[in-house]
Amino acid sequence: MARSVLSSIRSYYPNLSRLHQKIADYIFAQPQMVSELTISELAKKVGVSTASISRFAKTVGYTNYREFSMELANVATDNNQRTMFKKIDPDDTLDEMAKKTFQAMIDALISTQSILHEDELRQAVDYILHAGQLAFFGLGGSSVAALDGYHTFLRTSINSEYYPDFDVQLMQAAKLTRNDCAIMISHSGENQQTLTVLNQLKNNHVPVIAITSYGRSSLAQRADVVLLSLADQVNKRSDGMYTLIAQLALIDSLFTMVAIKLSNKTEAVMSRVRRAIDETRNEL
Repeated sequence: MARSVLSSIRSYYPNLSRLHQKIADYIFAQPQMVSELTISELAKKVGVSTASISRFAKTVGYTNYREFSMELANVATDNNQRTMFKKIDPDDTLDEMAKKTFQAMIDALISTQSILHEDELRQAVDYILHAGQLAFFGLGGSSVAALDGYHTFLRTSINSEYYPDFDVQLMQAAKLTRNDCAIMISHSGENQQTLTVLNQLKNNHVPVIAITSYGRSSLAQRADVVLLSLADQVNKRSDGMYTLIAQLALIDSLFTMVAIKLSNKTEAVMSRVRRAIDETRNEL
């Protein structure tokens, strides 16, 4: 859980107030030192009130400052081990670039796994298990993860669907009911077309599982279950790529949990799917 606290702050950062971003920036710069400060000491160094520090800790998911600082104390060693992977430089050798790329993917998975909660996973699995129809929604870069989710859940006994076109997704959302389930994937959680689909789903009282990178995004605020996919940027254009790795891991995790719960039905479906595919290969 050493990276959980910094990962949690990053997931909320874009939606924090300027004052809270100021506190976050100070913590990012020297987490180990901050972990050794009392709330009054940190408030003095940042130039804010103790009440602001307390509200900040609660905003990023902690009960109080004490709980927050205790988790922060575990970050230093882990941070030191990973600083070399923060940025790919033009002067890096190809081998160094490859290592940093692989490490960024590993970091994305570790960060995402570190903030998973049993209750959220249990609720998500329950929604999926009781869904008459499981629909995946994702546009732009997130369409890759949505398609993968649809393809993955085809191997279960649950009826799944996904359409890449926005207009069709909107019609798809209009047909769903409270007896179905939607998995919405959006890196920013602020894509306007995605939010339009979300409005339709909420109007129909459809349970929504959101996979997003920002815990205070519009999507996260209205979803019934939020699973955060986290990744540190290696360069300015890399965050989406590493977030995709985390999104796929979350979808595969949900599939595994659901498949285990439906083990007999899933095995039967997968056997029929394998036979159908094998027959096409034999024909070739």
